[in-house]
Amino acid sequence: MIRVLRRRELPDGRVEVYTPMTNKHGQYILADRAVDPQHNKAVNQFFVDSLEALAARVRRGGVSVRMRGSISGQPNLISAAEIDVVEEAETSDDDDPFATFTEWGSEADDKAYADL
Repeated sequence: MIRVLRRRELPDGRVEVYTPMTNKHGQYILADRAVDPQHNKAVNQFFVDSLEALAARVRRGGVSVRMRGSISGQPNLISAAEIDVVEEAETSDDDDPFATFTEWGSEADDKAYADL
């Protein structure tokens, strides 16, 4: 799973996490200064449909992404240089080595732990 985010430490020590915004069609919003220096205007922005495409454009650089802060709620255009692309391994129950140990879960255990 891919996560695209920017972390910023606030003066009070809290960390605000910015995540990509989408338009009403569910597309991520980007801008490119090379196209027009007034990249913050809606007419100069472009869109990608998937998080993978967004991550690829951020890795390539030269773009800004419309992102919203988790604390302030403020939308900003954040430069690709300030954005982290984090790839996390997806986990599933199939990978859990303890999932097959049925002897650890008995009816007696269920009764014993029912009131906890």
